[in-house]
Amino acid sequence: MLEVVGIICVVQGFGSLVVKHFGGKDWLLMAWASGHGPWAHIAVGVLGIVLTAVGAASRRRSNRA
Repeated sequence: MLEVVGIICVVQGFGSLVVKHFGGKDWLLMAWASGHGPWAHIAVGVLGIVLTAVGAASRRRSNRA
């Protein structure tokens, strides 16, 4: 489940950053970040990468046991 949340954060963070760079509007979940510049988008994307990695590592650990 943690991987799913992480992937959603990656897509919303980095995807919204790319769309906004090419002149589009913020995506629904990232609309709150419009006044915070690109750093909020990057932070959400990096958080998503971390959540995905932690979720995958915990799943591997639980499958070993």
